[in-house]
Order: sequence, then C-alpha cells, then structure tokens
Amino acid sequence: MKSVLLACVFGLALCAPAMAADMTAPVETPEWTWQGPYAGVFGAGTLEHYKIHEPNIGDSVTHNVGSAAVGGFAGYNFQSGQIVYGVEGELGYRFKKSTFDDIPGPGTLDVSTGLFGSLKGRVGMDMGRYLPFVTAGVTAAKLKTFYPGGPAERDATVVGGIVGAGVDVALTHNVFLRGEYDFSFFGKKSLEYCGGGCVLEHTLQTHDFRVGIAMKF
Repeated sequence: MKSVLLACVFGLALCAPAMAADMTAPVETPEWTWQGPYAGVFGAGTLEHYKIHEPNIGDSVTHNVGSAAVGGFAGYNFQSGQIVYGVEGELGYRFKKSTFDDIPGPGTLDVSTGLFGSLKGRVGMDMGRYLPFVTAGVTAAKLKTFYPGGPAERDATVVGGIVGAGVDVALTHNVFLRGEYDFSFFGKKSLEYCGGGCVLEHTLQTHDFRVGIAMKF
C-alpha cells in the first residue's frame, strides 16, 4: 500500500510542472484574414440629383431630393499580403417619390428611382481590424415617372457607372461593420408622355452614404 502511495506522489510530482506550464501558456487565436465570402445589410441616406430636359422647348430643370434606402450586399474577398481585392453585388430600394411642379411642357411630374442594384470590383489595404477600400463598377436603377395631366405612366431601367470608397471594421472574427460613400451616374433616358413628340429627357445622379453590418463565412 505504501509503495502505491509513493508511486502516485512521484507521478504527480512529475506531471505537475507540465500541467502548470500548459495552463499558463498563451491561448492561440486564429489569425485574422479578410479573405472569403461575406454577406450583409445596409441602410443609407441618398441625395438624388434629377435633370429633366424638354428638347422641343429647349428648357431644363434640376432638383436635389433626399431619400432613405435599405438593401443587402454579398461578395468574395481574395487576399495577397496586405492587398485585399474582390467582387461585390448589391440590391436595394429607395423610398422617396417626388412631385415636381416646374417641368417644361407637362408642368407636373411624379418621379422616383425605387429599386437599384450594382456589381462592383473592390480593392483595399489590410490594416488589421480595418480595411479601407475603393470600388468601381456598373449600376442600374428603376426610374418610375407619372404625368398626371395625361395621364401617362412611364417606367425605364437606367444603367450607368458607380464609384465609391469606405472602410470595413472587424468586430469579431466573422462580423464587421461598414461605412461607405458611393456616387452613381446614369445615362440620359428619353421618355414620351403623349402623342406628337411630347418627350422628356431624364438624367440621374445619386450620392449614397451607407452604414452596414456583415458576416464573413
């Protein structure tokens, strides 16, 4: 019995230093990387710039309209050293419908952009938990107009370019916040509201100021 007890004590004496060293060793955490797929949601404040031109009269009006917007985005990042690059798609909706009472010709016109989306390339610099980035790509929006004097409703899809910049901030190993500014510019779109050449040319630009949250998979 005495020999068994001595063996146990001797064994504990040998194991104790190893156990203590293991308990005090620093816990290794996975190395942070921005590479991989991600998806998230955003809210935005948008400044819409409308230019409406009546070619027969030769007169134009411009209006700046503020709107709230919501949407979602998803993409994939590749990483080479500190350089992070990838592709991202988004889909969103702007809520503001505006009525303009000074349109050359028709006089009054209801205008909104509603649904919009984009496909962008991204490149950024890995600064640990921060990823400043720039973007560029193509964008499209659903232009909806209504001329109550007709009455005539005309809708069209407008396509253009988008450029932007922002920063992603990691909160946890797979969740990050985003702040971003995007500028979108669309080509001119001509819509006819009545017979006999009643045409208006629409040109649209938007400034989006966005805040989002996303998960990296």
